[in-house]
Amino acid sequence: MYIVQIAPECAPVAKVGGLGDVVFGLSRELEIRGNEVHIILPKYDCMRYDHIWGLQISTPDLWVPWYNGAVHCSVWFGFVHGRKCFFIEPHSQDNFFSRGHYYGFSDDVSRFAFFSKAALEFLLKDNRRPDIIHCHDWQTGLVPVLLYEQYAHAGLHAQRVCYTIHNFKHQGLTGEYVLWATGLTNISQYFNFDRLRDNFNHGAVNLMKGGIVYSNFVTTVSPTHAQEARFTDQGSGLNHTLEVHHGKFGGVLNGIDYDVWNPEVDPHIPARYGLDTLDQKYANKDALRDRLWLRKEFKPVSYTHL
Repeated sequence: MYIVQIAPECAPVAKVGGLGDVVFGLSRELEIRGNEVHIILPKYDCMRYDHIWGLQISTPDLWVPWYNGAVHCSVWFGFVHGRKCFFIEPHSQDNFFSRGHYYGFSDDVSRFAFFSKAALEFLLKDNRRPDIIHCHDWQTGLVPVLLYEQYAHAGLHAQRVCYTIHNFKHQGLTGEYVLWATGLTNISQYFNFDRLRDNFNHGAVNLMKGGIVYSNFVTTVSPTHAQEARFTDQGSGLNHTLEVHHGKFGGVLNGIDYDVWNPEVDPHIPARYGLDTLDQKYANKDALRDRLWLRKEFKPVSYTHL
């Protein structure tokens, strides 16, 4: 099976939180099981380029429709610890991904709406036809919308989309301008409660909601969290949408990559340990106490973030 991950992060080259770890680890596991996996990312200027091998231009001229014109992009290819990654670099005065940081800008919605459009344009123009497109969080919520409403008619009609929500709190709320920018110009068709209009802020487009509505299957980080998202405030206002689409919504428990998160070989801890050498674990706690100027006491070290 040919699977394409479209994501804003992938560890260790572009990592802010756990999303990046999941994208890398899941891609690796899927490859081990015999699948062909490609990852499409923005080409941030602040990426860890020292973790990319063989970086070279794959597609020098990709023109992505945007508002009433088009933005010229280059697509780069490189290996990230064995994973095959494509990096989209737009050449425009907006400098979408050349700002020294991954997130935190007033036009973040525009940046990732453009990335979503560019990723599909790349698949179409480069004649890549994955069986599954796997999208992640609000940043790629427009991918299934654009795929179904635009790119299915242009040649990407057989692809199926899995949409994974790692964090329900950030949903990509924005104005209807993002619909104009990406070519979804029949505003009344998309800006309604059955599709992209936010359930509570009636003047806002909700990109995550669009991802839920248009995807073939929606997952979150565990079966328990899936239930919480449907029936408690953990759904952050998307409870009704998840209930309407409950037949295609479920939780898949996040795992860990034992080759990375393994204290027997971890190069980042002072003392390595295993099942037969658990006493060495206390040396790491002592090292942490020394680093934080804490007293050496035989009790847990806890941290509270306010």
